[in-house]
Amino acid sequence: MEAIFAPRKIIERIIELNKNCVIILGNEPVVSTHIKKEIKSFTDLNNIEHQSINFDTPDKINDLRLLFDNGSLFSNKTLYSISIAAGRVLDEIKKFIIKGIEENSNDFFIIHFQKSTKELLKSSWYQELIKKSLKLEANEPTLNQIQQAIKARADFHNVNLDNESISLLSNLSSSNLLSAENEIIKLSLLGLGADIDIIKLISNISNGSKFQSFKLLDYCMSGQIQKTAQALSYFEEEGMEPLILNGMFSWIFTAISKLKFSDGGSVTNTKLIELRIFGTTQELVRNSINKLSSKQIEASLIKIKEIDLICKGLQIGDPWLELNRFVFGISRVFNKKTA
Repeated sequence: MEAIFAPRKIIERIIELNKNCVIILGNEPVVSTHIKKEIKSFTDLNNIEHQSINFDTPDKINDLRLLFDNGSLFSNKTLYSISIAAGRVLDEIKKFIIKGIEENSNDFFIIHFQKSTKELLKSSWYQELIKKSLKLEANEPTLNQIQQAIKARADFHNVNLDNESISLLSNLSSSNLLSAENEIIKLSLLGLGADIDIIKLISNISNGSKFQSFKLLDYCMSGQIQKTAQALSYFEEEGMEPLILNGMFSWIFTAISKLKFSDGGSVTNTKLIELRIFGTTQELVRNSINKLSSKQIEASLIKIKEIDLICKGLQIGDPWLELNRFVFGISRVFNKKTA
């Protein structure tokens, strides 16, 4: 299906289709967060209760059963948000989810498959779910899609960028939608008028050079502890979503992990481009592969996942506190390596 990077009136659409479920395929943070916020804004406005469960392990059937077995939940409409990480889903859980959707037709469901696999898409369970659902994709935009994605996100934030500005924003963000989204949000708050041409963009985009969010990566992964602290403080004061920054670290550490643990172990430009690593960020990845141990990379991915769950309200904690701890920890590691 055609990629949609800023879908609107999602609940209204499934009601028109006589359905009560939305399937999200993929875990690109800007789009997946947008979809959930768009749905939640409707449910909040209509006083619809919100229940969430995250299947990061295959043994959550009891947690799921508690949601549906509690009769008090059905006194009003409820939105059930079910997030499924990569991995096998037990047949008992599959049946339970289908049964829940069928028996609670007045409620709404979000089924978020964080990883879309060929096995999943071909499964009879998924095919049955699709018949009851509206499918929305939340995958990383390809190189051919990134400008379309930036245009869609800019339109959503009421920022009218001309073609030159979209092209520049794509290049400055290294074709990363997370960074482009952050810059678009800042542009929307500057009151620059309806139309933003390339001159306005250059004058207002992070001092006209490089994204501050990517500067955080530079500072952190080159061991510049003081500058790392200053950047984190700036982002928190500016009200940036910690999910965006954490997603940036998820993006780069996922690439580092894939390259570190690949069979050949060699880091070629082709491999870097396939993983959407461009420009100066390529050098950060190369240095990280050489300086970080396998255990440090694995521990970083676990911590990033924990922060992601906290940001999404699926785990208790302070997202900024945990993000600061993680980023400072990484910066200290690189500082010692370069000392």
